[in-house]
Amino acid sequence: MLVEALPETYINDLSLLVREFVPQPEEGSPRALIITPVDEDAHSIAETLKPLAKELDLTVDVLHEKGNKLKQRNDLFDGTEIVVGNVKRVTEMYFQNGFNIGKLKLFILIKTDEIFRKGQKGNVVRITESLPKCKTILFTTHADEEKIASFVDEFFPGIGVME
Repeated sequence: MLVEALPETYINDLSLLVREFVPQPEEGSPRALIITPVDEDAHSIAETLKPLAKELDLTVDVLHEKGNKLKQRNDLFDGTEIVVGNVKRVTEMYFQNGFNIGKLKLFILIKTDEIFRKGQKGNVVRITESLPKCKTILFTTHADEEKIASFVDEFFPGIGVME
């Protein structure tokens, strides 16, 4: 689903999405992957998800540029249900075998237009090519941008647009 909206209108809905697709803890691979353009967004989303994670006994790990890479990788190896991070660090960790997305149930891109403007479309494409069948939600403020439209047409043909 492609959602055209400002972050303040959907940020609280992320908990509802996670509740639906990751209802209880399980051993092993993450089941929700939320990618943001910058570290601050990743931390904000993780804070938003903390009450839900506590209620459902889920683990949320944040992958960010300024953090200790080894500690972040070890946290992923210990097991987590929800991974939130900026596109650059998520891609780096994924391709260094930091985590497996084989059991992923929910893939969310936050501020897709901003991620693409920052030149990170290639990293998103690399992860998208590896996705298992899962619920995919792309949040953007400009759904009609050419880069987003071509990305959606290529990787998610027939995706619904919601405003």
